[in-house]
Amino acid sequence: MKHFHPCLVIPCYNHGRELLGYLPRVTACGYPVIVVDDGSAKEEASLICQACAATGATLITLQQNGGKWRAVLAGMDEARRRGYTHVLQCDADGQHNEQHITEFLDKGEQHPAALICGQPRYGEDVPPARLYGRRITNFFVNLETAGACHIDAMCGFRLYPLERTLGIIRRGGISSGMAGDIELLVRCCWDGMPVLGHEVEVCYPEGGRSNFRMLRDNVLISWAHTKLCTAALLHPWRLVRAHRPR
Repeated sequence: MKHFHPCLVIPCYNHGRELLGYLPRVTACGYPVIVVDDGSAKEEASLICQACAATGATLITLQQNGGKWRAVLAGMDEARRRGYTHVLQCDADGQHNEQHITEFLDKGEQHPAALICGQPRYGEDVPPARLYGRRITNFFVNLETAGACHIDAMCGFRLYPLERTLGIIRRGGISSGMAGDIELLVRCCWDGMPVLGHEVEVCYPEGGRSNFRMLRDNVLISWAHTKLCTAALLHPWRLVRAHRPR
C-alpha cells in the first residue's frame, strides 16, 4: 500500500445548489472525490447527482438522513475499500476555500501520521454567535485534553490518517451529528495521534444555507462535552498520553 494516497470526502445534506458551484472547483485540484448524499430531499438529491456526474466525483447515496458524521463514516469506509490512506473531509456548503486543498495534502504527505485540522481565518461576514460558540467549545476541548490541544474543534476541513482514525472510532464511538468533529478530535488526541493546524479561509456568503440548528446542535455539543469531561476524569491516563512527545 502507498504511504500517502489521499482522497476527499464531502458529506452533503440538502446543499445541491452549493455543490454545483463548489464541486467543480474542488475536483479541479486533481484529487479523487467521494460525495455522500445524506438523505437529501428529492430536488436537492437531483442537483447533487448532477454535480457529481459533471465532475466525475463518486457519489454514495444514503436513503435516510443520519447526521454529518454518519455520512463522513460512509465516505471513509468507501475510501478504505478503494485503498486510500488519508481522507480530507470538506463541507459541501462552499465555506472553505478550495485553494487550501493542495496545501493540506502537501502537509499531510510530510506528516502522514498526523491529523491536520483547519484553523479558520474569518472575515467580517462571520456570524457572532458562531464565533463565540467556537470559542466556548475550544475552551472545553483544551480542558478535556489538559491543555494538549489548541486546535479549532469545529472546523469541518480536516485531513485524517484513515486506518488509525477508523480504529479510534471503532474503539470509542462518536456522535453521528456535528458533535462528532469535536469528539473525534479529542479522542485522537487521547490516542496520542499528532495533531497539527493549518490556516484555512472561511467565508459565510450572503444567503448561504447551514444545517447547523442552534438549539438542537448546541444541546448535542453540550452533551458531548459532558461525556468527554467525564471520560477524562475517569481515565486520566488518556491525558498523560495526550501530552507524550509525538
